[in-house]
Amino acid sequence: MAERRIDPRMPCYLRGEIILNNGLEVVPCEVHDISGKGMRLSGADFSKLPDSFILKVARRQISERVKIVRKSDSDVGVLIV
Repeated sequence: MAERRIDPRMPCYLRGEIILNNGLEVVPCEVHDISGKGMRLSGADFSKLPDSFILKVARRQISERVKIVRKSDSDVGVLIV
């Protein structure tokens, strides 16, 4: 299958935090395959999350609103909005 992404992906394995309810709830996750416009997340129950949320990745100094653009049983793809 040909690569369709405009921005190249950088494989990684980082800890992330999904921030909900204005910071009152934090859901840990794993961050993979970062590009300039999005990333892949795993390690959380994404079925209970809203379509849009704040994602923090302390190691990369990322704190961005993202929206889910792809879901599978084990991970989601998010786009920085």
